[in-house]
Amino acid sequence: MTDTESLMTGRAQPLVAVGYGPRCVPVMQLAEAAAGICDLLWMIDTAVPGMSEMTDLLNRFGPVVDLKGMTVEQTFKTLADWAPDGMTTYLDAGMVELAYVAEDLGLPFHSPATAAALTDKARQRQALADAGLDMPACHLVRPYQSERELSAIEAEVGWPAVLKPRSAQGSRCTFLARDRAELANLLVALGPNRRDMVLEGYLLDDPARAGEPYAGYVSVESVVADGVISHLALTGRFPPAENFRETGFFIPAALDADSRWAVLKLATRAIEALRVRTGCLHTEVKFTPDGPRIIEVNGRVGGGVPEMLERAAGVKLLDLTLRVALGEPVSVDGPVATERIGYRFFLQPPTVSATVTAIEGINDFTDRAEVDTVSVHQGPGAALDWRDGSGNHIVAVVGSTDDEEQLQAAYRLLHQEVTVTYADVRY
Repeated sequence: MTDTESLMTGRAQPLVAVGYGPRCVPVMQLAEAAAGICDLLWMIDTAVPGMSEMTDLLNRFGPVVDLKGMTVEQTFKTLADWAPDGMTTYLDAGMVELAYVAEDLGLPFHSPATAAALTDKARQRQALADAGLDMPACHLVRPYQSERELSAIEAEVGWPAVLKPRSAQGSRCTFLARDRAELANLLVALGPNRRDMVLEGYLLDDPARAGEPYAGYVSVESVVADGVISHLALTGRFPPAENFRETGFFIPAALDADSRWAVLKLATRAIEALRVRTGCLHTEVKFTPDGPRIIEVNGRVGGGVPEMLERAAGVKLLDLTLRVALGEPVSVDGPVATERIGYRFFLQPPTVSATVTAIEGINDFTDRAEVDTVSVHQGPGAALDWRDGSGNHIVAVVGSTDDEEQLQAAYRLLHQEVTVTYADVRY
């Protein structure tokens, strides 16, 4: 157990306050990264389902502060007592509030304006467009919007269009609407109490990449320390499941030199446009008939990226994020060289609401494929909601391969060998 009193008075290591929540990096992985660098102060919100149950585990690796129901001023007073030397977060929720607190405490972090742009898709699209980046039309869709207002939005955005929450991650409640009738059905399904959404133009696929085994979009994994941008890696993807749900990531992305250069240049422009000075970033870029275009910029580590990057290149990304949080000068000449391909696969359910009854074939898959870990995220008895996005996956697989042929073979094998049965299926 952590000696809380010694941490608050005469600690031997600097203290980093960590925003933590569901679907973050594994606790053990983050605690291991902190060893020898800093102590951890966990900032959680027990109003979020599942977080209360995690408190005992988190307490093994540092004190826990529950920010449930706190105002920015209350959060500042609570954290000021701890006098942290740095602050970071691995989730979008609460980032703006933490930015105000970090500003008042004089800690390196996203500015409040930057945090707002990183977590508000409408604001981010406008900021990027104002900086001269080519962005699709994007408009807010609020609950109870009048038919006249909605018609005007549809006319400007055009079809097909993407409907997504104004603030969310993991493709939750993110859908492709091909026409007005489909959009109307989606809005009805989301209900009158839905959050603010955005409707934006769909970025068309690059026909030159048709027939490739991979998706036509990638992400750039970056850290920024006092304005110095380091692009560590480009992450490739396998084609997503319906509703933009991720099915597989891998580092390094399978791109030629010209494509890599164009993506990195665009990511740098986006980061500068959002005025990021300190933090870690996960920037998604799609290849279109008119060249690469920004999908979105996330002000946090991408899901699964630390595991993939370490397997591919031996780089410990979480170590870097903690050092950046402490204000240390971090500069990496990237993308870093890789010796293997690190991957993370997801087995996604169909787009239904249902109950998982059985999962079969995991042992057969692991016996035949080169994997490090297989974890079941939605086991028998789990209730699935079709709106939950990528985080609703049944199984996650982490491993590494020597080459793309092995990578593709492992991906195919997962979908061939592992089968899931469902009951109470509702469309």
